[in-house]
Amino acid sequence: MAVDPYAPCPCGSGKKLKFCCSDLVHEIEKVQRMLEGDQPRAALAHLEKTLAKAPGRASLLDLKATLELSLGDLEAARATVEEYLKVDPQNASAHAQAALLAAGDEPGDQPLADDGPARRSVGHLQDALELVTDSIPARVLQAIGAVGQALLAAGGLMGARAHLWLYQGVAGDEDTRAMELLMRLNQVGGLPLLLRDNQFLREAPIGHDCEAQHDHAQLLASRGQWRRAAQALDKLCGEHPGLAILHHNAALVHGWLGDQQRLVAGLRKYAELTAAASDGLPDDAIEAEAIAQLIDDQHREDAIEVVRTTFPVSDEEALIDRLTRDQRVAPHRLSEADLQALDGPPPRHTLLVLDKPLPETGVGVTVDAAPRIAGILSYFGRQTDRPERLELIADRDEAFDATLALVAEIAGETLGAAGENEKVGQSAAGEIGLRSRWRFPDDTPVADRRRVIAAEQRRVLSEEWPAKTMKKLADKSPADAAQDDSLALPLAAALLVLEQTNGAGSDPQIFTELRERLGTPPAAAIDPAKIEVEVLPMTRVARVDLGAASDEAILTLYKRAELAGATDAALVVAREAARRDGLTDVLPPEELYSRLAALEPDVGQALGWIEQGRQATDGSNANWDLAELELRVMEGQFDEANQLVHHLRDEHLNEPGVAEKLYQVLYALGAVPGPGEASAGPAEPLPPAETPPAGDSKLWTPGDDAPASGGDQKIWTPG
Repeated sequence: MAVDPYAPCPCGSGKKLKFCCSDLVHEIEKVQRMLEGDQPRAALAHLEKTLAKAPGRASLLDLKATLELSLGDLEAARATVEEYLKVDPQNASAHAQAALLAAGDEPGDQPLADDGPARRSVGHLQDALELVTDSIPARVLQAIGAVGQALLAAGGLMGARAHLWLYQGVAGDEDTRAMELLMRLNQVGGLPLLLRDNQFLREAPIGHDCEAQHDHAQLLASRGQWRRAAQALDKLCGEHPGLAILHHNAALVHGWLGDQQRLVAGLRKYAELTAAASDGLPDDAIEAEAIAQLIDDQHREDAIEVVRTTFPVSDEEALIDRLTRDQRVAPHRLSEADLQALDGPPPRHTLLVLDKPLPETGVGVTVDAAPRIAGILSYFGRQTDRPERLELIADRDEAFDATLALVAEIAGETLGAAGENEKVGQSAAGEIGLRSRWRFPDDTPVADRRRVIAAEQRRVLSEEWPAKTMKKLADKSPADAAQDDSLALPLAAALLVLEQTNGAGSDPQIFTELRERLGTPPAAAIDPAKIEVEVLPMTRVARVDLGAASDEAILTLYKRAELAGATDAALVVAREAARRDGLTDVLPPEELYSRLAALEPDVGQALGWIEQGRQATDGSNANWDLAELELRVMEGQFDEANQLVHHLRDEHLNEPGVAEKLYQVLYALGAVPGPGEASAGPAEPLPPAETPPAGDSKLWTPGDDAPASGGDQKIWTPG
């Protein structure tokens, strides 16, 4: 394919190729043809020959650096980029290549250190952006995306989000890769809403001495020239140290640059000034301190190591027999992802070690009777270079010694002495007590599982958490911090962080009671007439009087909640939207009811939304039947699920896409095997301690037209 002479010149000048490096069009076309013919090495060799004839040409150096980076030849790329910067130091694309090179370096032990690759890539990108006077060159845009991903990999979440948003703003609707990554990021489980929500620069007070300079700093920030904006804001903070919004804005811009320490310090200064200027603790101050707590590495609770302990096996047959018969051991099947991550052959057996025997039935199970997973056991047979061994993966916490003793008791004399503990990962200390890993008997009703989990969560939140000492509370517990007025702000923020990280699916009353117990005032209701819904933090949406909000405000809040992955906020706004006839044109009922059914935690209400969706749909209701099927199976309502499967088979199976969707739903729920999964897995099954009664399967076999006699199998699957 011929090179378009009216395309932007690869040298980054901003001019068309015909009016810039026109003498190199023929050579660039040769390189292009080689690349189209999958000959990158030949293209690189041709570039080197051409550069020997036309040394120092920016367009050729840019193409050469790009090729070397794509081939993974980093040292050659480094030399090319150095030459590129030497011959054309005012070229934004040259600095963008330096940013791309740094973004691809290994992050090291301290990925966000000032001299780490992520921060160096940010510096090179700022060099490039500060040279841009008009449209952003393609190479600079590419670097913005790469730097955003480097920051994300290094843990600089706020900086990563800012770069991805900048990329999307420049690229427009034709390139949605950054937006797709942001959406995936917002769906990550366990990521607090405070870190998913967009943070906005605040306006300077009208008429203030700093207004003009502050507006200029905001203009620089809007262009992506965050380093210059940060320098201007830092200067203003020094000149007006008591103006809180300056510290807030400076903190954000430093965060966008990947400077976590300046981000945390600035947010805390802003929170301190805002709280001091108010009678109580304003939301702005609490949220700023909460974000600082989530990001602050210096005051993060010590992580708990996840370790692998290896035991030599002296008697394989006896070990398998003991593991099979002990009710404190349960079979466990590794996922495909787990198997792919293994370095070497898979284990013959994988099992869960439980802290107490598994009850015979889970019907009516209690917190005290339900066992928790203490660790994972993997048995490996003899290999060429290793004898038989049993490996334990467990948290090295206060229960670790008890877990080792439990494994030794179960295995008896079939194991030798435990080897060294090898660190294989870590868990955040603050999460462990709030994330009990249960192993319920298979017949445990969903309602009983939820009851046990909710009861334990209430106990941990109301009893353990208030007594736990925390670095962010000056090494005091929340109960003790409640008696110290100087810790009122960090305590309120700690409660907000707790609610954000552990509140999903929880009874809100737990946190209301906890605040009352600790003397933290409840958050006030919000009048929608007094807020800007475009910038309202998502953490506050549940407190807004939505009934008094306009249709436009409801629509804005709903879109923002969905974009941020704020499921609790999306639910309360969607419920209100369903009452508004004026929103049907922009929020079709079918779309809204489908989302409500997915968000609603109450099964009865979710089924109600599905039924309303059926009533609002003209034509086939197959999609609503599929949604109900998924819900019924997840709730263990297999009789109702079977009726739906038969209905879908008889009434909708010939409709386009229905059979595929039905299979996808059943596969996602684990009701049918995926492609290639029907064959025997890599792990040998343990012989059962007792033969289970016949007819215990929850699935009918594929191709069956009717239930087997006795009706013990639960779900028919399409053949």
